Amino acid sequence: MATTVLRPNANWNNDSIFTITGGSATVHAALADNDDATFITRTSNTVPASYEGEFGTTTLSATEQVTSVNLRARIAVGTAGIAQFSLGVITDRNGRTVYYSVPITKQNTLSLSTVDFALNMTTAPNGGAWTQTLIDNLVFKFTDNATASGDKTSVYAVFVDVVTTAQPTVTVTAPSGSITTTSFPSVVWTYADTDGDPQSAYEIKIFDSTTYGGSGFSPDTSTPTVETGIVASSNNGQTLEADLANSTTYRAYVRVAQLTNGSNYFSAWAFSTFNLAVDAPANPTVSAFYETDTGSVAVTIFGRTNVLSTNQASLETNTDGWVALTNCSIARSTAQSSDGSASLAVTATASGDATATTTTATAFAVTASTEFSATAEFRANTTARSTAVGIVWRNSSGTTISTAFGTSEADSASAFNQCTVTATAPITAVTALVAVKIISAGTSEVHYVDKIAFHAGDEPFWTRGGFGTFSFDVERSDDSGTTYTAIRNSPVSADTSQIATLNDYEIPIDTTVTYRAKARAEI
Repeated sequence: MATTVLRPNANWNNDSIFTITGGSATVHAALADNDDATFITRTSNTVPASYEGEFGTTTLSATEQVTSVNLRARIAVGTAGIAQFSLGVITDRNGRTVYYSVPITKQNTLSLSTVDFALNMTTAPNGGAWTQTLIDNLVFKFTDNATASGDKTSVYAVFVDVVTTAQPTVTVTAPSGSITTTSFPSVVWTYADTDGDPQSAYEIKIFDSTTYGGSGFSPDTSTPTVETGIVASSNNGQTLEADLANSTTYRAYVRVAQLTNGSNYFSAWAFSTFNLAVDAPANPTVSAFYETDTGSVAVTIFGRTNVLSTNQASLETNTDGWVALTNCSIARSTAQSSDGSASLAVTATASGDATATTTTATAFAVTASTEFSATAEFRANTTARSTAVGIVWRNSSGTTISTAFGTSEADSASAFNQCTVTATAPITAVTALVAVKIISAGTSEVHYVDKIAFHAGDEPFWTRGGFGTFSFDVERSDDSGTTYTAIRNSPVSADTSQIATLNDYEIPIDTTVTYRAKARAEI
């Protein structure tokens, strides 16, 4: 807090009916000269009288706010004296309109002393918030109600104390730069206040680059992508509850507040720029049918996100998670890659099919009688061969039930070619492995495999590996997809096969509805 003391600098009314003792030429000067040898008293000995005087001003900076204004006076009161003091603001100089506070009375014998009238006014006498204009138009009224000469009050000095507080500041520290791990980033900031007042509230708004780069942009009035509203909290961060669009640049705008006279005094907006570059989970597929026995729509969501580990999917570290199954050896190679900088090098031991699989220790959970897909890309080192990707079905004992390979495709020494497979898990299947095969390979031939994926559903799809803890946001539209709303109990967690079912009991009657889902996953 800072206190600025203002002194009288002009007469507003009735200075002619007061007598100056001492060397000052004007009443207001006598009250501002810091000299107890000069003072004013009422000239008349019998008639009560009032004097009104204006104050000098102080310029408020853009980063401070008035918290209170107080009045003090240095006075001496006679034996039966009655003195009243009020603080006011001039609101109309031409009409000479003044709003005053309730008068404070000092009476009976008071030796010369400085009296604090303890007004400490948090709002101006006219009921408004303190502004520069009101501070520029401060005025006081002194009334001497004594009826005898010996009871008159002498006024030696008058003071106004303007107390201000500094505006808090904020520095947004996150998110910044390229965000690759989440579409729900946390916004983090550092709060600061030179007066040491604690943070009372905050507000966050997220704008995309199109909005904040547009004409007339203002964080106060422009429409944000995400906003929190004003949150009463001393926290210095919040994780966003609505995910953001990938491959998009945003700014996170934050303002913070301290309490001033019971109300939030906000900082200016500050921001941090960031770009969302997340390896997002694949869009799921959705099926829905009406269940007459429950009177609901059963919505089943099939995740299509790769369940292989990051390393199994593109061999960026080593061959962990892979094993040579028949007629080959395997190694991590940086000679060729379709994703990242490495791939799985499969070298045929002799002429014939060369097959590698993911390890049994990393077998993937599957649901019987449900479709699953796998995909992989192949490239020859020199000689092109037919290649295929397959799914090895295993029962609860870990015994192989069967292997389903997709249509074979010829690889090439000049580019990676994709192979895919979609198959239905046998009735006794519990887990599965991914197999990659080079058909009729020559002795010591090398073929590279990269961008390998396995997931539920009938549409083979590549995403990076390393995802886990899947869930789905499920929404319904009853206006042909114009607007969507979340259905009850959404989001829903997926099972280990990346499949979830949610019953919608609140469908509108006699209406065609559309469902959509969005996948969430942890990396």
